[in-house]
Amino acid sequence: MKNWIAVRSNNLLFNFLLFFIGLTFMLVWLPLLRCFFDGASYSWGQWYFGRQLSSAGVSADYFILIPFLLLYVALFHAFYYQKNRLVFYGLMIAWWFHFWGNLLLDIFVHGDTLFHGDTLNVHVSLTAIILPLALLALLLIVAVIRKDQTMETVNLPRSSTGNLRTWIILGPLPLQAVLFMIGEPHALTDEIAVLITIVQSLAIPFLFTPGRVRETETAAELYAG
Repeated sequence: MKNWIAVRSNNLLFNFLLFFIGLTFMLVWLPLLRCFFDGASYSWGQWYFGRQLSSAGVSADYFILIPFLLLYVALFHAFYYQKNRLVFYGLMIAWWFHFWGNLLLDIFVHGDTLFHGDTLNVHVSLTAIILPLALLALLLIVAVIRKDQTMETVNLPRSSTGNLRTWIILGPLPLQAVLFMIGEPHALTDEIAVLITIVQSLAIPFLFTPGRVRETETAAELYAG
């Protein structure tokens, strides 16, 4: 990370889409950690393009999460650091089909699903949520591509705060491991670990954002020299 050189400057639109993607990354990061550290006491499953995946702890289907993780990491990195911008565009489209394409196919094959919240007596059609969010994701991708094509190529070293962010965001991993391993399912320790993991999944995309120009301009001058 220390020698990463950003080819695009930090901007709000890119970061908004990064956050949006981070919301979906949660569904990879959380089972990846919980299955590994919780063991067989935690079961994960999802329908993925016609196949039902499931894993209690670490079993065969668990390993599909590894290429999912690599897709997300490659995409996060590509926003600001991928010199070949066509690769960046391709990764965004791959993410859309991976997540939203899968959900839309699920709706097409199995029909609508209702979310029932008995405590608040809430009944929500998931189709009514997924369809507009899938469209929003697609529009954001188009907006990011159009903006990216108008941006100047820069040469910004990773800011001095980058390593600090890495420690802050990934530093809790040993604590999460302990809490998952010693905690009872759905008990307080388990809930704390889940909460940390969710926040972490939203923050991980921002490990890949460069500093603002003012933070990096001195380092850039040194690098150029």
